[in-house]
Amino acid sequence: MSLNITVGSGGGGTWENAPIGIHKATCCDVVDLGTQETEFGTKHQCELHFELDKESAGFVEATGNQFTVRTQRFNLPEPGQQLNEKSSLHKFLSAWRGKTLTPGDNIELGKLVGVHAHLVLAMKVSQKTGSEYTAITTASPKTKNEVFPPLSGAYTRRQDRDDAPQPAAAPAQPAPVQPAPAPAANLDEDDVPF
Repeated sequence: MSLNITVGSGGGGTWENAPIGIHKATCCDVVDLGTQETEFGTKHQCELHFELDKESAGFVEATGNQFTVRTQRFNLPEPGQQLNEKSSLHKFLSAWRGKTLTPGDNIELGKLVGVHAHLVLAMKVSQKTGSEYTAITTASPKTKNEVFPPLSGAYTRRQDRDDAPQPAAAPAQPAPVQPAPAPAANLDEDDVPF
């Protein structure tokens, strides 16, 4: 018996990028990626996933579901270490929070699910594949009394999926933050989402 196959490019199927612009979004997952090989050695990483508001972003044509986007992969501090103010995760969380994280702040990443944000999305090109994708360039907090829709329920958290991989390392523990600049003076504590 002879098997004939035709080799194609890509992973099959089509991918519809989320529209660029500023969108209301709600964090729908915090994914512990475990230990990953990076160009700087082995790092414990995570990424955050957001569901976009259907009013501004519309729906994925193929599925009818709301668009979801994810952050870049963030390096987590080594056990016993603090989150450095120069880290990408520190910068992203500070922007999303609307004020800079300060020493002693403890943020349980898993509790970010359900927290609202405004995301600025831009089109980028993958250095590995040359494919275009929608990237989160920054996040900001919702304003006081601003209404966000609840999560649609269409997204299943990675940890709840049947095929969910088990991370190689223990889940990240909240880490105190190293010294940072003074927080923005124009925000009340009630305005800070986490």
